[in-house]
Amino acid sequence: MHINDGIFNPINPITNTVNTADLAVLVVTWAITVPFLFFAWKKTKANYSSSIASTLAVMSALVFVIQMLTFQVPGGTSVHIVGGTMLSVVLGPYPAMLSMTIVLLMQAVFFADGGFLAFGANALNMAVIGSLSYFLIKIMMRNSDSRSRFTLSVFIAAFVSSILTALATGLEVGVSSTFANAGGIMLTVPAMLSVYFIAGLVEAGATSTIATALAYSVHRFNSQALIGVKMLRGKEIQ
Repeated sequence: MHINDGIFNPINPITNTVNTADLAVLVVTWAITVPFLFFAWKKTKANYSSSIASTLAVMSALVFVIQMLTFQVPGGTSVHIVGGTMLSVVLGPYPAMLSMTIVLLMQAVFFADGGFLAFGANALNMAVIGSLSYFLIKIMMRNSDSRSRFTLSVFIAAFVSSILTALATGLEVGVSSTFANAGGIMLTVPAMLSVYFIAGLVEAGATSTIATALAYSVHRFNSQALIGVKMLRGKEIQ
Protein backbone atom coordinates (compact mmCIF):
# COMPACT_ATOMS: atom_id res chain seq x y z
CA MET A 1 0.00 0.00 0.00
CA HIS A 2 2.96 2.35 0.47
CA ILE A 3 3.30 5.01 -2.20
CA ASN A 4 6.96 5.88 -2.66
CA ASP A 5 8.61 9.15 -3.63
CA GLY A 6 8.88 9.53 -7.38
CA ILE A 7 5.26 8.63 -8.06
CA PHE A 8 4.12 12.21 -7.43
CA ASN A 9 6.22 14.97 -9.00
CA PRO A 10 4.69 18.42 -8.40
CA ILE A 11 7.33 19.91 -10.72
CA ASN A 12 8.14 18.18 -13.98
CA PRO A 13 11.94 17.67 -13.86
CA ILE A 14 12.23 17.95 -17.63
CA THR A 15 10.05 20.94 -18.43
CA ASN A 16 10.09 22.58 -14.96
CA THR A 17 6.34 23.05 -15.26
CA VAL A 18 3.75 22.20 -12.61
CA ASN A 19 2.17 18.73 -12.75
CA THR A 20 -1.32 19.80 -11.73
CA ALA A 21 -2.65 16.31 -11.04
CA ASP A 22 0.30 15.35 -8.82
CA LEU A 23 0.14 18.58 -6.87
CA ALA A 24 -3.62 18.21 -6.44
CA VAL A 25 -3.31 14.70 -5.00
CA LEU A 26 -0.63 15.81 -2.55
CA VAL A 27 -2.53 18.90 -1.41
CA VAL A 28 -5.88 17.10 -1.04
CA THR A 29 -4.50 14.09 0.83
CA TRP A 30 -2.47 16.24 3.23
CA ALA A 31 -5.47 18.56 3.73
CA ILE A 32 -7.66 15.61 4.72
CA THR A 33 -5.09 13.76 6.81
CA VAL A 34 -3.77 16.58 9.01
CA PRO A 35 -7.16 17.49 10.56
CA PHE A 36 -7.91 13.82 11.22
CA LEU A 37 -4.59 13.32 13.00
CA PHE A 38 -4.97 16.52 15.00
CA PHE A 39 -8.47 15.48 16.07
CA ALA A 40 -7.22 11.99 16.96
CA TRP A 41 -4.43 13.48 19.07
CA LYS A 42 -6.84 15.79 20.89
CA LYS A 43 -9.32 12.96 21.58
CA THR A 44 -6.58 10.62 22.79
CA LYS A 45 -5.05 13.25 25.05
CA ALA A 46 -8.45 14.20 26.52
CA ASN A 47 -10.04 10.77 26.95
CA TYR A 48 -7.25 8.28 27.52
CA SER A 49 -4.94 7.88 30.50
CA SER A 50 -1.16 7.70 30.18
CA SER A 51 -1.36 3.93 30.67
CA ILE A 52 -2.29 3.57 27.00
CA ALA A 53 1.26 4.50 26.00
CA SER A 54 2.68 1.02 26.65
CA THR A 55 -0.11 -0.73 24.74
CA LEU A 56 0.23 1.75 21.88
CA ALA A 57 3.99 1.14 21.71
CA VAL A 58 3.57 -2.65 21.66
CA MET A 59 0.88 -2.56 18.97
CA SER A 60 2.86 -0.11 16.86
CA ALA A 61 5.89 -2.39 17.01
CA LEU A 62 3.77 -5.40 16.07
CA VAL A 63 2.20 -3.69 13.05
CA PHE A 64 5.60 -2.31 12.04
CA VAL A 65 6.99 -5.85 11.81
CA ILE A 66 3.93 -7.23 10.02
CA GLN A 67 3.96 -4.47 7.40
CA MET A 68 7.61 -5.08 6.59
CA LEU A 69 6.52 -8.28 4.84
CA THR A 70 5.64 -6.69 1.49
CA PHE A 71 5.25 -7.80 -2.12
CA GLN A 72 5.43 -5.45 -5.12
CA VAL A 73 2.40 -5.21 -7.43
CA PRO A 74 1.75 -3.29 -10.69
CA GLY A 75 0.84 0.35 -10.09
CA GLY A 76 3.85 1.66 -8.19
CA THR A 77 2.97 0.27 -4.78
CA SER A 78 3.17 -2.90 -2.69
CA VAL A 79 0.86 -5.38 -1.00
CA HIS A 80 0.97 -6.29 2.68
CA ILE A 81 -1.26 -6.77 5.70
CA VAL A 82 -2.36 -3.31 6.86
CA GLY A 83 -3.55 -3.90 10.43
CA GLY A 84 -5.69 -0.78 10.88
CA THR A 85 -8.80 -2.62 12.03
CA MET A 86 -6.85 -4.71 14.53
CA LEU A 87 -5.28 -1.57 15.97
CA SER A 88 -8.68 0.06 16.34
CA VAL A 89 -10.11 -2.99 18.13
CA VAL A 90 -7.23 -3.06 20.61
CA LEU A 91 -6.63 0.68 21.09
CA GLY A 92 -9.81 2.39 19.97
CA PRO A 93 -10.05 4.48 16.78
CA TYR A 94 -8.12 7.58 17.82
CA PRO A 95 -4.98 6.02 19.34
CA ALA A 96 -5.05 3.53 16.46
CA MET A 97 -4.83 6.41 13.99
CA LEU A 98 -1.81 7.80 15.82
CA SER A 99 -0.22 4.38 16.16
CA MET A 100 -0.47 3.64 12.44
CA THR A 101 0.90 7.09 11.61
CA ILE A 102 3.92 6.42 13.85
CA VAL A 103 4.47 3.10 12.08
CA LEU A 104 4.33 4.76 8.66
CA LEU A 105 6.70 7.52 9.76
CA MET A 106 9.28 5.03 11.07
CA GLN A 107 9.08 3.03 7.85
CA ALA A 108 9.59 6.16 5.76
CA VAL A 109 12.50 7.43 7.85
CA PHE A 110 14.45 4.22 8.45
CA PHE A 111 13.54 2.06 5.44
CA ALA A 112 12.44 4.55 2.76
CA ASP A 113 9.20 2.58 2.60
CA GLY A 114 6.71 5.22 1.55
CA GLY A 115 7.72 8.72 0.51
CA PHE A 116 7.71 11.93 2.52
CA LEU A 117 5.82 13.90 -0.12
CA ALA A 118 3.32 11.06 -0.31
CA PHE A 119 3.13 10.65 3.47
CA GLY A 120 -0.22 12.45 3.60
CA ALA A 121 -1.64 9.97 1.10
CA ASN A 122 -0.17 6.95 2.89
CA ALA A 123 -1.45 8.14 6.27
CA LEU A 124 -4.90 8.79 4.81
CA ASN A 125 -5.05 5.39 3.13
CA MET A 126 -3.82 3.28 6.04
CA ALA A 127 -4.06 5.27 9.29
CA VAL A 128 -7.30 7.17 8.72
CA ILE A 129 -9.32 4.70 6.67
CA GLY A 130 -8.09 1.72 8.69
CA SER A 131 -8.93 3.28 12.05
CA LEU A 132 -12.35 4.51 10.94
CA SER A 133 -13.33 0.89 10.28
CA TYR A 134 -13.88 0.74 14.05
CA PHE A 135 -17.14 2.68 13.60
CA LEU A 136 -18.38 0.13 11.07
CA ILE A 137 -17.88 -2.55 13.73
CA LYS A 138 -19.76 -0.40 16.23
CA ILE A 139 -22.69 0.06 13.85
CA MET A 140 -22.92 -3.65 13.10
CA MET A 141 -22.58 -4.70 16.75
CA ARG A 142 -25.51 -2.55 17.95
CA ASN A 143 -24.53 -3.11 21.59
CA SER A 144 -24.80 -6.87 21.12
CA ASP A 145 -22.82 -9.33 23.25
CA SER A 146 -22.95 -11.97 20.54
CA ARG A 147 -19.58 -13.54 19.85
CA SER A 148 -20.58 -14.53 16.33
CA ARG A 149 -21.76 -11.00 15.53
CA PHE A 150 -18.50 -9.57 16.86
CA THR A 151 -16.47 -11.95 14.69
CA LEU A 152 -18.55 -11.17 11.60
CA SER A 153 -18.45 -7.42 12.26
CA VAL A 154 -14.65 -7.38 12.58
CA PHE A 155 -14.31 -9.56 9.46
CA ILE A 156 -16.48 -7.23 7.36
CA ALA A 157 -14.83 -4.08 8.72
CA ALA A 158 -11.32 -5.38 8.05
CA PHE A 159 -12.24 -6.45 4.51
CA VAL A 160 -14.04 -3.19 3.67
CA SER A 161 -11.12 -1.21 5.11
CA SER A 162 -8.65 -3.14 2.96
CA ILE A 163 -10.70 -2.62 -0.20
CA LEU A 164 -11.21 1.10 0.46
CA THR A 165 -7.50 1.54 1.13
CA ALA A 166 -6.67 -0.26 -2.11
CA LEU A 167 -9.20 1.85 -4.03
CA ALA A 168 -7.86 5.12 -2.60
CA THR A 169 -4.27 4.10 -3.37
CA GLY A 170 -5.16 3.05 -6.90
CA LEU A 171 -6.97 6.31 -7.58
CA GLU A 172 -4.19 8.48 -6.17
CA VAL A 173 -1.45 6.71 -8.08
CA GLY A 174 -3.56 6.40 -11.21
CA VAL A 175 -4.11 10.13 -11.66
CA SER A 176 -0.42 10.92 -11.18
CA SER A 177 1.71 12.06 -14.10
CA THR A 178 3.80 8.91 -13.70
CA PHE A 179 0.91 6.72 -14.83
CA ALA A 180 -1.05 9.21 -16.92
CA ASN A 181 0.30 7.75 -20.17
CA ALA A 182 0.47 4.17 -18.96
CA GLY A 183 -3.19 3.47 -18.44
CA GLY A 184 -3.86 5.71 -15.43
CA ILE A 185 -6.61 4.56 -13.10
CA MET A 186 -7.66 1.94 -15.64
CA LEU A 187 -4.39 0.19 -14.78
CA THR A 188 -3.82 1.02 -11.13
CA VAL A 189 -7.33 0.62 -9.69
CA PRO A 190 -8.00 -2.89 -11.10
CA ALA A 191 -4.46 -3.91 -10.15
CA MET A 192 -4.91 -2.81 -6.54
CA LEU A 193 -8.44 -4.16 -6.14
CA SER A 194 -7.68 -7.54 -7.67
CA VAL A 195 -4.69 -8.07 -5.39
CA TYR A 196 -6.32 -6.70 -2.26
CA PHE A 197 -9.54 -8.62 -2.74
CA ILE A 198 -7.56 -11.74 -1.84
CA ALA A 199 -5.28 -9.96 0.64
CA GLY A 200 -8.34 -8.35 2.22
CA LEU A 201 -9.98 -11.72 2.80
CA VAL A 202 -6.79 -13.02 4.39
CA GLU A 203 -6.47 -9.96 6.63
CA ALA A 204 -10.16 -10.07 7.54
CA GLY A 205 -9.94 -13.72 8.51
CA ALA A 206 -6.82 -13.22 10.60
CA THR A 207 -8.08 -10.02 12.23
CA SER A 208 -11.50 -11.41 13.17
CA THR A 209 -10.00 -14.64 14.53
CA ILE A 210 -7.36 -12.92 16.65
CA ALA A 211 -9.70 -10.15 17.84
CA THR A 212 -12.36 -12.66 18.90
CA ALA A 213 -9.83 -14.80 20.73
CA LEU A 214 -8.51 -11.77 22.59
CA ALA A 215 -11.94 -10.35 23.38
CA TYR A 216 -13.16 -13.61 24.89
CA SER A 217 -9.88 -14.76 26.44
CA VAL A 218 -10.84 -13.69 29.98
CA HIS A 219 -14.35 -12.34 30.25
CA ARG A 220 -16.69 -11.36 27.50
CA PHE A 221 -15.74 -7.85 26.31
CA ASN A 222 -13.97 -7.10 29.60
CA SER A 223 -10.28 -7.44 28.82
CA GLN A 224 -8.45 -4.47 30.37
CA ALA A 225 -6.01 -4.35 27.47
CA LEU A 226 -8.65 -4.19 24.74
CA ILE A 227 -9.64 -0.56 25.01
CA GLY A 228 -11.40 -0.58 21.65
CA VAL A 229 -13.55 -3.56 22.62
CA LYS A 230 -14.51 -1.90 25.90
CA MET A 231 -15.57 1.21 24.00
CA LEU A 232 -17.76 -0.92 21.74
CA ARG A 233 -19.64 -2.01 24.83
CA GLY A 234 -19.87 1.53 26.21
CA LYS A 235 -17.52 0.84 29.10
CA GLU A 236 -15.30 3.44 30.71
CA ILE A 237 -11.79 3.84 29.32
CA GLN A 238 -9.07 3.04 31.84
